[in-house]
Amino acid sequence: MANSASTTTTTQNKVNVPKCTPNVPSKNRRYFRSYTDLGNHWVKASIEGFDLIRVPSYKATCLENTSANLNGHVLYVDGSRQDLIGKCWLIGEQAVRSGSADLMRLVDNYMGKSELYLEYFFGILAHLPQINPEQHHKIIATCNDTKRHEPIIRKLAQGTHQVELRGIPTTINIEIVDVLPEGIAALRNHKLKGNVTICDIGGGNVTITRYANGELASEPIVKDFGCENLLQDLAGNSLLKTIIKQAPKLDTLNASLEAGVKKIKGTENFALYYGKSAIDILPAYKEELSRFIECRLREVIKLLDTYKLDGDTILVIGGGSKLPLLSVALKKKSYVMSSDGGFDNIKGLTKE
Repeated sequence: MANSASTTTTTQNKVNVPKCTPNVPSKNRRYFRSYTDLGNHWVKASIEGFDLIRVPSYKATCLENTSANLNGHVLYVDGSRQDLIGKCWLIGEQAVRSGSADLMRLVDNYMGKSELYLEYFFGILAHLPQINPEQHHKIIATCNDTKRHEPIIRKLAQGTHQVELRGIPTTINIEIVDVLPEGIAALRNHKLKGNVTICDIGGGNVTITRYANGELASEPIVKDFGCENLLQDLAGNSLLKTIIKQAPKLDTLNASLEAGVKKIKGTENFALYYGKSAIDILPAYKEELSRFIECRLREVIKLLDTYKLDGDTILVIGGGSKLPLLSVALKKKSYVMSSDGGFDNIKGLTKE
C-alpha cells in the first residue's frame, strides 16, 4: 500500500490547534475541540469535555427494526451531504449485534478512513453520554497517509449536518483544522528527543517512520500487513478449532487478544482465554504468532535493529504493541514499548 510523508509545512512544524473553549459542563457545550484517529480495528477520539472514546471499527446499515436508542446509532436527516439523507447506520459493537448483512470494518475498506470519515465521526458522537442539540466541532485528525486521505476528509466531512444521534435531533457543524501523520502525534505524546524511529503495528499495515529532533527525516516505509493477518491466520488454525470445538469468531478472538495472557490461579502457568470462556487458546496463538514473526515481522525487526545500531530510539506503537508475547519479545530488544499504544496518536494531538 502506498504512503507519503507529503503534507503541509504547518503539519511538520506547528499545528494550528483551535483555541480552547470555555470551561463549561459537557451538557452545556456547543463548541468543541475534537481529535480523531480512525484505526483499522478501533476508532479513537477525544471530544472536549468528555472521556476518551475507543470503539471497534464496525459499521453496518440499520435494519428496519433497529432501535434508535443504541450506542452508535445515526440517522442523517439533512445537510451538506445530500447523498446521506435518509440513511441510517450503526458504528461500534452494536453494529456486530445488529445482524446486518453489510457489516464491515475499516480494515475491509482501503479508502474507508477518508470516504467514511463523516459516518464514523457521527458514530463516535453517538457513543457520548450526552447528546447536545447544537454542536460545532473543530477537528484535528490523524491518519497513516495524509496525502491520500486529507483532501477527501475535508471534502466529505466539512459543513453543516442535521442528524439524529441515538434518536436525538442535533445540528452539527464541522471544520477540519488539520490532518496529521500518525507518527508525529505519537512522537509528541512520548516527548522523545533526538533521532527516533516509530514502528506503528496497526490492524491493516505496519508503518516505519524516522524523525530527527521532531522533524520528519524520511519517507515512511509501509508494509502491507498488520494484526489483521495474525487474526485471520489464528481464526483458520486447525488446533484452535479443535480446542473450541466450533468455528471461531473474529470479534471474539480480537477481544481475547485485547484481554491478553492471564496467569492461571494457583499455578505458575499462563492462559489466553477465548472470549469470556475458560477455554485456553494459548497453544494455537503461539503457533500463529511464531509464523507471523517469521514470515512477516522478521524483515521489519531486522530494519529496526539496523536503525537502532545507528543510534535511533525505537518506539513501537499501535495495536501490535499490546499483542500478547510479542510486546515482551520486542521489549527485550530494548525497544520503547508504548504503554498505551491505542491512544498514542490521540494523546499526542491533545497535548498541542
